[in-house]
Amino acid sequence: MTYVARLDAALVGPRRARRDLLQEAADHLDDATEALVGAGYPEAEARARAEADFGPVDVVAAGYQTTLAVAASRRTAWLLLAALIGQPFLWDEGIDLIGLAHGSAPGTRTYAVLNETIEVVGGLMLLGAVAAVVAAGIGNRWVHAGRRIARATAALTLVAVVFLPLNAAGLLTASADGPAVWCVVLVLLVLPLLVAAGSARHTLAAAAPTPPRTAGRAQ
Repeated sequence: MTYVARLDAALVGPRRARRDLLQEAADHLDDATEALVGAGYPEAEARARAEADFGPVDVVAAGYQTTLAVAASRRTAWLLLAALIGQPFLWDEGIDLIGLAHGSAPGTRTYAVLNETIEVVGGLMLLGAVAAVVAAGIGNRWVHAGRRIARATAALTLVAVVFLPLNAAGLLTASADGPAVWCVVLVLLVLPLLVAAGSARHTLAAAAPTPPRTAGRAQ
C-alpha cells in the first residue's frame, strides 16, 4: 500500500476536504521525489526519502485529521444555522402556526411555559449556531481550537435536535393542533434538524481523539 493510500485509510472526514489534503500530500511527495532523482538518487530511494522527510503516516494523519474535523464542524454549523434561522417565525412571530390554526394562542400555563422556553432556548441555540459558523470559519484562523470547536458544534447540534422537536411537540399537544400543523413543523423544523444531526455524527467521528502513537509503529 502506498504512502498516500495509507494516509487516506487513516483519515475520517468530509470527502472533498479529504481529497484536497491527499492531493496536497501526493503533490508534495512527487515534487520531493523528482528533486531527489534530479540530485542523483535512484527513484525508489528518492521516494523513500521523500516519504521519510514528509513524516510518519500517523503523525501527518493527526494534523490532517484536525483540519478535517474543523471542515466537518463548519458544514454542521451551517446546517444547524439553516435549520434554526426560521424558527422564531414559526411561533409568535411571522407564520405563528398555532395562532394561525386557532385564531389566538391558547391561554394555558403549560402552553405559556413551553412557548417561553422554545423562544429563549431556541434563540440561544440560534446564537450558538452563528458562533459555531464564525468559530469554525474565520475564527479558526486566529484561535486554533481545532477539534474542540468540532466537538462543541456537534454537541450543540445534537442538543438542538432533541430539545427543539420535543418542545415543539409539547406546544402542539398543549394547543391541540391538527395534522396540518404537525406536518408543517415536521417539514420546517424536524427534517432540517435531522439533516444537521447526521452531519453532527460525522463531525464527532472526525473529531475523535487520535490514538497515541505506539513506539516502533510501522510507517
